[in-house]
Amino acid sequence: MDRYVFYAKESLDPRTLRSARDTASAMGVTVLQSGVGTMLLEAAPEDVRKVARALPQWRYSVERRATRIPERPVAERVRRAAAAPAR
Repeated sequence: MDRYVFYAKESLDPRTLRSARDTASAMGVTVLQSGVGTMLLEAAPEDVRKVARALPQWRYSVERRATRIPERPVAERVRRAAAAPAR
């Protein structure tokens, strides 16, 4: 199963988000997380297409975990360590 992020076109009230979560759950899709205007779903591609048809005001994309935190240069780590208060 893949993970998909659903985005609302515009800011929605909590009742609309709850309704969208209930619709996705009723279709057999697992709702992993939800927030203001977004939902993270885990489902097969054909199930996601069904949910997208049932929720026309929402757009979706495959979840991508490509965000990386860059490592700090050695000089910056040394400066930060020296500036930190002693414990």
